[in-house]
Amino acid sequence: MQSMLQKINLREFRLLLIGVGAVVTCAAVALLVIPNAKAYQAVSREIAVLRQASRDGDALETHLQEQHEKIQDLNYRLHGDMAGLPVRQIESYVVGRLQRISWGNDIELVSVEPTMGDRVEIFQEMIFNVQLSGKYVDLYQWLWEARNELGFVVVKEYGLERRDNDDDEPLLLANLSLATYRAVN
Repeated sequence: MQSMLQKINLREFRLLLIGVGAVVTCAAVALLVIPNAKAYQAVSREIAVLRQASRDGDALETHLQEQHEKIQDLNYRLHGDMAGLPVRQIESYVVGRLQRISWGNDIELVSVEPTMGDRVEIFQEMIFNVQLSGKYVDLYQWLWEARNELGFVVVKEYGLERRDNDDDEPLLLANLSLATYRAVN
């Protein structure tokens, strides 16, 4: 090995040392400096986000409260006053509400038959087969109030039959199926 070193002149030896030094330096940078620099940048970004969040803490609390209120409003719009009721109490609640709406609109609630419907993805359908007797305008108002009081109610089927021969405002028998949906846990 010494004989090989003696054959290499000083200039070539210096270039060889510089080359080896460059390779070692590149390897050290690639293995040590670059990963640590990336980790430092990531930590710096996280610290900046946390500092911004601590400055915006009050605004964040207000935003969370607004979002909570929107969720409650949407839940009420979907389920009405039934939102917090257990499944067993929903039937009696709905029948009671339908009776109250009927009394307020001069409608006779002939019958209500609650049944469980199909499961639609994550929702369980509850069907209420309802028979009503009254005049057309009163039936229309009844449907409107049922929608507002019971939350999101879908009229799946609707049929009208004439019950008398009065041409001005005939007495009608309405057969309808109302469906309401609840998320199944």
